[in-house]
Amino acid sequence: MDFWDTFFDSDHRQRRDIESLRKSEAARKRAENRNLRSLDDQQARIEALEQQVGELRLVCQTLLTTLKESGTVKPEQISEVMHRIDAADGVVDGQSTPRGPDEPPSNGPQIRAW
Repeated sequence: MDFWDTFFDSDHRQRRDIESLRKSEAARKRAENRNLRSLDDQQARIEALEQQVGELRLVCQTLLTTLKESGTVKPEQISEVMHRIDAADGVVDGQSTPRGPDEPPSNGPQIRAW
């Protein structure tokens, strides 16, 4: 504090400081609440994605087991087709990379098991 603030401190100045602190605390609480809501939304999204992954895993295991047990397709054929589909996006990474918005949709089958 400088000389003038020390000798001419007023109730008005104190009130202004208190109001300023209240506003900053309210803004901080709003930001904290936004962050908590965002975390809750992210957690819900993660849980939904985990559920979808589990369902897809079950569908894939069911299809592969059915094909293998029926003798319709040999495991080597499945591996060959998987590798070909994996390489089709230009990156052999063991997964099917989603297409960008500018690319035409895939002609692959749409599986709706549930």
